[in-house]
Amino acid sequence: MRFSNWIRQILLGGVLVVVSTCSSTGWAQSQSQQPTEPPQVAALPVPLSGFSDEGAFHVYLNEDRLATISFKWQPDGTFDNTATLSMAGQTVTTIMKIVPDKNGQWVNISMETPQGPVTVVREGDVARRTIKDKVTTVNLKPGAVLFENFSPALYTLPVRVYDKAKGGKQTFPLFIVPGVMLEGSLEMKDKVERAIGGQDVEFTRYVYSLPGVDVTMWVGADGKLYLADVPAQHAVIVREGYEILRQAPESDPLLSSVKYQVKEERGVGVPMRDGIKLATDIYRPDAEGQFPVILVRTPYKKEMVELQARYYARRGYVFAVQDCRGRFSSPGTWEPFVNEKKDGYDTIEWLAVQPWSTGKVGMIGASYLGWVQWWAASQRPPHLVTIIPNVSPPDPFYNVPYEYGAFFLMGAIWWADVVESEATADLSGAALSKIGEKKYTKLLRSLPVIDLDKSVLGKENPYWRKWIEHPTNDAYWEQTNFLDYLKDVRLPVFHQSGWFDGDGIGTKLNYLRMVSHGHPNQKLVLGPWAHTPEAHRSIGDHDFGPEAIVDLQRAYLRWFDYWLKGIDNGIAKEPLVSLFVMGSNKWLHGNVYPLPQTCFEKWYLSSNGQANTSKGDGRLTLDLPPADALADRYTYDPGDATPAPSFYEEPEEEAPKVKSSEERKKEAEAYHENVTQTRRDILVYVSDPFSQPYTFAGPVSAVLYASSSARDTDWFVRLMEVDKEGKIFSLAEGKIRARFRRSMKTPALIKLGRVYEYILDLWHTGITIPAGHRLRVEVASASFPVFSRNLNTGGHNEKETRYVTAEQIIYHNRKYPSHLLLPAISDMKTLEP
Repeated sequence: MRFSNWIRQILLGGVLVVVSTCSSTGWAQSQSQQPTEPPQVAALPVPLSGFSDEGAFHVYLNEDRLATISFKWQPDGTFDNTATLSMAGQTVTTIMKIVPDKNGQWVNISMETPQGPVTVVREGDVARRTIKDKVTTVNLKPGAVLFENFSPALYTLPVRVYDKAKGGKQTFPLFIVPGVMLEGSLEMKDKVERAIGGQDVEFTRYVYSLPGVDVTMWVGADGKLYLADVPAQHAVIVREGYEILRQAPESDPLLSSVKYQVKEERGVGVPMRDGIKLATDIYRPDAEGQFPVILVRTPYKKEMVELQARYYARRGYVFAVQDCRGRFSSPGTWEPFVNEKKDGYDTIEWLAVQPWSTGKVGMIGASYLGWVQWWAASQRPPHLVTIIPNVSPPDPFYNVPYEYGAFFLMGAIWWADVVESEATADLSGAALSKIGEKKYTKLLRSLPVIDLDKSVLGKENPYWRKWIEHPTNDAYWEQTNFLDYLKDVRLPVFHQSGWFDGDGIGTKLNYLRMVSHGHPNQKLVLGPWAHTPEAHRSIGDHDFGPEAIVDLQRAYLRWFDYWLKGIDNGIAKEPLVSLFVMGSNKWLHGNVYPLPQTCFEKWYLSSNGQANTSKGDGRLTLDLPPADALADRYTYDPGDATPAPSFYEEPEEEAPKVKSSEERKKEAEAYHENVTQTRRDILVYVSDPFSQPYTFAGPVSAVLYASSSARDTDWFVRLMEVDKEGKIFSLAEGKIRARFRRSMKTPALIKLGRVYEYILDLWHTGITIPAGHRLRVEVASASFPVFSRNLNTGGHNEKETRYVTAEQIIYHNRKYPSHLLLPAISDMKTLEP
């Protein structure tokens, strides 16, 4: 549950399902609102009857009111709830109605969401969820507590059955609307009094632990919720009329605090050198004087950044948000990447000389909003002082739209679809929902790849075609490159990313390039996170605990305070590098990356020549292979391209089948192993079980010695952890197109049967492998449909339709010791809770 991601949640479907799975345990239930003795296990689920409440809640993100929720809870258990989100000049509403049976237990939940209707019908202990004709059943557990993100009145349901005599943390099964069974817990914390309306009112505070987040609830003597605080997400839900409970946190004297009202100027035209004026919204402290400036440049609609803008303006910064050239309110022609260097430079310098500016400019933003910072910084604008590029890609040829020469097919077409449909600007989520429903495995199968814009986007797309017309790192891409221009960019930079960031290679390459030039003040934070500038604690079934939650918003503000305002807040004395170690769930600190105590170990591929499929004899070992070790062989056929084992799409069915949530989950989880068990064009190498915990944290790479019958081909290497039950946890992946083994700018085809050395960048990871778990490596020549197939002809893979099969050989003997280079941590004393 992420209140701070209301926009993202609504865009992705209007209702949020917590993507985490926990085992559920029994939960004591009682009809009494405030039980005085241990309740007994009762029927499904926890009833809603015997209680009434009516009113409204307001949702705040930092100081901004983001949403209003009105509700009515009737004594028979009938519940009506309307949640309305308002921002960026748009309003989105979700309506939910719960109908109970004669026992007060819910039997029907109906929702009207921006993406269409959702219904959940309960028959006994089975819930039947219907979303867009897709029916899924969920088996309820005894005493299941109903939870819906945007129905805060229902948060008190576990309080009604909490055993106060027993106290402590009590676990229970959660049924999360619209249909997921997980586990939660509740713990009574303390009692507090607050003066409200001239009277002292007592509240009991509980910590409601949901999958991935803790909520502190303030519950009155009447059993009603008055406040729900989610500190990890800077969000508060407060009952209307009780806003006084939303007290500002104690001020940190070394941190910019809320001091100003905000003055907004919308659509200011900032002149570029060619005469174009780019639309820019400027948020300023409503006060006389000069203030440092923070700039965000975005192709996703500037109004969508207004909450962040007001956050900084209240704290004494001018915050400027600009639509990139050709996007939304800005004139000109939109062509990704190519105009951002000059436009960024010109905008920075214009902001620096405005009468309200101190002349110091910083930048912040994630993904493309991080990319534009590097493009601008590479031009060395005199007034740019610092940048915070969150989850930023590197040069386009190393991630998007190409990664080491392999065309990032699905990522490129998906992003083009998002941009062209302007999905990021629509709070209703209709466009993004439509994109998410596409079946890419089928859509992307046809050749030539260049024509996929017509079938996926509905028309020819000029920049899609330019990307494909330039399959090498040539002059076209040179105008978008910045890595080779960082030698003189002596900026302090706050690099932030996660082990599961789809653009994570960018933070790695950008950071390493900056420190290679000796640039000081390069801060790096890598957590167990995905493609987000915010911290979260879980990925799939893996919950990394509260230690994974870092207040990144505060960290960014401290960084700007130091570099733009000159506040000596101690940040300069703190370690520059922070790495989260999964499994240990602790942070590793230092001043350089890789950390000094990193020992890069060679883990060799080994087999008796039969490593094909996960049933083969492939081994991963620290032992140097013998001189006469047999090589592994497989046939790669682009006509039946090796699927990406981690990319699962539910198969299309003529008549939609009713499946249980467990069935759907098991099908998705089993897909990886099903693929690797049956595909002989995937080689699998597995280590022995670890005898004791073993930690890796840092960059990962692979060296393959391989030959092919083709003139060109691709190589993919994946690293993963395997638990005692055989469940796979993907950690890292790298790939390279053979013709680019020496240079991204000067391709060279390979010769039949010749053994070549290929060095693959597998990005990085940080994990402690527990005793009994193993490492696993997979080698293949395709990862379809995520990456475009190499047709093996040596021609233009994205413009041609002819392909040939390739006979591939992976060597792992003493002369050609194929291996992975893994970053073992030799000294764990620097780990901190």
